[in-house]
Amino acid sequence: MTMNSQLEETLALLSGGAQNIDPNLAVTHLRSWQAAVSDHPGGGMLAAQLGKIAELLQAGQYTEAAASLPPLGAEVETVARGAPEDIQPTLMRLAEVLHLSDGGLDA
Repeated sequence: MTMNSQLEETLALLSGGAQNIDPNLAVTHLRSWQAAVSDHPGGGMLAAQLGKIAELLQAGQYTEAAASLPPLGAEVETVARGAPEDIQPTLMRLAEVLHLSDGGLDA
């Protein structure tokens, strides 16, 4: 899966609002992103945040996980500034969606 297709899949997943995402699907998606960004320059902090949100979801701490989405958006925005030009616009859209996320994730 290309980075752009993974970004589009993430945006589609978030399109119904964070509260409507199946936590198990979210964990799988977060772990995939964590693996994808961990080796990229500047991706260490983002990978750590993705892992933390996955852990919160696995522990059933949905409100805490949802509260972590806006700060994750800030980190995605930071990474986007140094990303290749072909994925910068999609990363910035993802950052905006995450910034605006609120509400709890339902089990």
